[in-house]
Amino acid sequence: MLPREGVNAVRVVVSLLVAGDYAELETLAEGRRLSAADLAGAIEGRGLDLISPPEDAFDAVGATGVEGAPGGRPRFRVAFPLWTAQEGRSALNLYLTLTEVMDGVWTVELDRIGAPGSGAP
Repeated sequence: MLPREGVNAVRVVVSLLVAGDYAELETLAEGRRLSAADLAGAIEGRGLDLISPPEDAFDAVGATGVEGAPGGRPRFRVAFPLWTAQEGRSALNLYLTLTEVMDGVWTVELDRIGAPGSGAP
């Protein structure tokens, strides 16, 4: 189960994504994996308008623990459904890797945005 601080990191990422603040997301993730341009293309290229998910969507964040994180710290792969004005709960998910680097402090890697199993950003 993803700790509360990890869920809060997901909440921040989703909030920035909904706001279209792709440059801030790239900075937050320290440029790992997806750039601001990649994020913009994944969302705007589909013609979707992201909206904030209902608060209870964060109650059941899908997270899988990952073995072998640096320093033995907790690490999770997260799949979080996105919500759009057009669809409500979308077929798109946001895929992240969260690693706790200090007690209560998490780094974020933006892995991809896409449909489950698509592998495409």
